[in-house]
Amino acid sequence: MHKLSYILLLPLAAANHAPATDRTVSESGLSLRPVKWSVVGGSAPLRIVSGRTVPLTLQADIAKGWHIYSLSQKPGGPIPLRIELLGAADVVVRGIIKAPQPDRAFDKNFGIETEVYSGSPQFIVPVGVPGRSLTGNRRFQVAARYQVCSETLCLPPRTDKVDVSLRIVGRS
Repeated sequence: MHKLSYILLLPLAAANHAPATDRTVSESGLSLRPVKWSVVGGSAPLRIVSGRTVPLTLQADIAKGWHIYSLSQKPGGPIPLRIELLGAADVVVRGIIKAPQPDRAFDKNFGIETEVYSGSPQFIVPVGVPGRSLTGNRRFQVAARYQVCSETLCLPPRTDKVDVSLRIVGRS
């Protein structure tokens, strides 16, 4: 039984020494967080004219050895990336989210061609407000739903949220 304990603890010990990943401990045990999401440009509120659209740049910092799947990943395999806005009824995605060209490769684990991002890909989200929106500040979140995998392990899909501030000004 003593040897079995070491065998069962070995993956946990290896995870504790994995480089470049955030680790959080929950009631269920260790949880790897190899992806960090942020809005490029910091915490200053985005400024938008009522009735217009502004680009918001969302960046995924993906730990070395890990990857996420593209917005256009075909069904039948891993969970594709999905980006949406939450929390402000008059703040919407207006148009197509621009993404970098993904790397394509046949994935033997899924048995299909996959489209992946690694490193620090950036996604340009066109954020718009209607012309009838009242001026003032809005707080909302950008939610990224994704699945992250390495060569040997896929973590369950998750949704990470990034807080954003927007200042709506009247027409000039």
